[in-house]
Amino acid sequence: MTDRTPKYTIKVVAQLVGLHEQSLRMYERKGLIAPSRSDGNIRLYSDADVERVRRIKRLVDDLGVNLAGAEVILNMREQMDALRREMEQLKDQLQQR
Repeated sequence: MTDRTPKYTIKVVAQLVGLHEQSLRMYERKGLIAPSRSDGNIRLYSDADVERVRRIKRLVDDLGVNLAGAEVILNMREQMDALRREMEQLKDQLQQR
């Protein structure tokens, strides 16, 4: 599981993923990402946030998906991951019986 501890500023994330800070702000306005905020209202991104931004960038740049499509794809992936975890738990419970 990817670390969800907020630790990177928008400037650092922009450099890590090769995007402009304005693109990250737009992703946030569109609801694609939701970075934490410090007491001073500074955006702070976790490793999980950075990985999500990388996935969005890959979908847009490599596959030509628009941002609305990227959101649908990412949400479906998260639902599939949650179902996979639930199935693993149920499987473990059945094996313990």
